Amino acid sequence: MNIEDISKRAQACFQGRPTIVLGSGASMPHDLPSMSALSDYLLANLQVAEGAEEDAWLLVRTALAQGDHLEASLEGKDLPVTLLEKIVRCTWECINEKDFAVFSTTSSSNEAFPLGRLLNGVFTSTHDEVHVVTTNYDRVAEYACNSVGLLFQTGFAPGYVQKWESTGRVKFRHGTKSSRVVKIWKIHGSLDWFQNIDERIVGLPVFSLPGSEYTPLIVTPGLNKYEKTSEDPFRTTINGADNALRTASAFLCIGFGFRDKHIHPKIIERCREQNVPIVVLARTLTEEAKQFLKERAGNNYLGIECDGEGSRVYTAKTPDGVTLGESDLWSLDGFNKLTL
Repeated sequence: MNIEDISKRAQACFQGRPTIVLGSGASMPHDLPSMSALSDYLLANLQVAEGAEEDAWLLVRTALAQGDHLEASLEGKDLPVTLLEKIVRCTWECINEKDFAVFSTTSSSNEAFPLGRLLNGVFTSTHDEVHVVTTNYDRVAEYACNSVGLLFQTGFAPGYVQKWESTGRVKFRHGTKSSRVVKIWKIHGSLDWFQNIDERIVGLPVFSLPGSEYTPLIVTPGLNKYEKTSEDPFRTTINGADNALRTASAFLCIGFGFRDKHIHPKIIERCREQNVPIVVLARTLTEEAKQFLKERAGNNYLGIECDGEGSRVYTAKTPDGVTLGESDLWSLDGFNKLTL
């Protein structure tokens, strides 16, 4: 295994115009909080009422203290609705604080995001759309598009108060031709998605939490994760993401842990049936990601993670991985150097 072999595998994925899957690890280089950091924020800032809220939150705190991750700590517990609402709003505030910092940097800099450079490179003369499927609430993917002048769609019409387009996305044209558009499928919601007291879905591009008449539409880990996704805007978004995953000619997964039941079964199905190229990049591959690569990714895969001063590379010929001296192959910058 050498750098030329890795480059060929990366190019095969890139030339397949991959559907891009972003997990929380894709946002962490921009200082967005990890699940562990979100847990710490909730523990430090969530204010609960005495009685049922306090008792339920104690169970969650105890699970976290015993080493469970946030999702495991919340799942299977009968949390009061009022506590769930507080968790959602506190989660929004935690993510938004860091998201605003990314926005501030983006608006004052001409430097393109690594993800933006990648997206710009994926487009060809015959294709005018690229699909991004993400579990993240933040707007890093949107900022990445802005950094290279690409239009994007998340399901809402343009505007300050954005209307949800449940029957079809807005079409953009440049002259007589369709514009190049990145379709971002945010299956767990977004910082700028809200539902008002009339249950109307609106997009508000804000950086401070609106009043109590607006509920953030983000699906937090835990008890209601899969219940909420049966309703719009999640239902339509998940259907669009499912179609993008089912028809993908290649996959590029960045910082994705292969723990989400909305996404990884579709990837497994596509890789198993069609043996499409897939690249999985992460600072540290989860055990679930390693198991997927070894047992369910077919034989056309490339997994890369950080390993000390180098990078550990996984392929069908080296399923247990080999370590190479190149330090940044696992990063999106490193992948861009192999492909662009």
